Amino acid sequence: MRLDWCWNQETGIKKVVETNPQTPSFWFECTDGNKKVARHFGLQEPDLDAQKILKITLNQHVNRVALNLRKPVTDCRIAFTALNNAEDLGTMRWLSNYLESKSAILPLEYLGIKDGEYLFDQRTQKPIDILFMWYPVEWLIHDTDEKGERLWPALEQLIFENKIVIVNFGSAFALQPKSVFALITDLGYDFFSDKDAGTVWEYFPKTSLSTTGIGNSYFAKPILGREGEGGFAVNSGNISARSSNNDPWYTQQNYVYQELLEFPKLEIDGKSMTQVWGAWLYNDGNDKFISGGVGIRLSEGEITDNLSYWCPIGC
Repeated sequence: MRLDWCWNQETGIKKVVETNPQTPSFWFECTDGNKKVARHFGLQEPDLDAQKILKITLNQHVNRVALNLRKPVTDCRIAFTALNNAEDLGTMRWLSNYLESKSAILPLEYLGIKDGEYLFDQRTQKPIDILFMWYPVEWLIHDTDEKGERLWPALEQLIFENKIVIVNFGSAFALQPKSVFALITDLGYDFFSDKDAGTVWEYFPKTSLSTTGIGNSYFAKPILGREGEGGFAVNSGNISARSSNNDPWYTQQNYVYQELLEFPKLEIDGKSMTQVWGAWLYNDGNDKFISGGVGIRLSEGEITDNLSYWCPIGC
């Protein structure tokens, strides 16, 4: 998953504001992109182990899945899928290069289910055993086919029967909702150890499911929000910034309210731009997190959206 950070060196703020375990966005940039640009300008890449960590963890997970399926990994048919656009599908092609086993890459619309028995690639008619699906579950459960039939129940049944394993799926959905941060705030010191409570205090912004629990300055965002959609900032009771994208899918959701943080600015080409740090975390194979990849996104407005820019970094 990718963590989004407010890291403001001038004010001393270092807070993780979101977890994003169901998006391929900003992955290549944090892992390989910085390396290529840094070398071009004679600088050192900011994370020397990013590529090695990605390769190790990716292949560890595939091997664990193969054991779960009771198949040699060489006999497993592996596929990567995402939305059929240049960024998402291109990222899947890039990611597949780190896999030591053979795999296929296909857009979501080519996934099919054969008589409730197996998932397959409609282009080749070949079954799929292991699927890397980088696509929001909250969208998937509402998707329908050309006849208006819901697609999720059939896929869910295949998962239950262990006929398909989807990597980074259930756990990713559990961590994607922004309400996770409200839960962390609510648990507070009564639940966490002294060490973990200190980490929460230092690195997590106060978050609540109601404005009553947060005060009159906060940032509001839909629980299942993405790309800044539906978000707005309130400063001393007045709206100070609002997302330019407000699709009803997002604005009709319940919201979480997070303490208002001052994000750093960076001047690029004469423009003052809002700066957000991103850092990737992986399961190291022993159910421990390890970092591997870091990057900066810049946006012209106060709220980072899907038109934000990648700002390469080097040392």
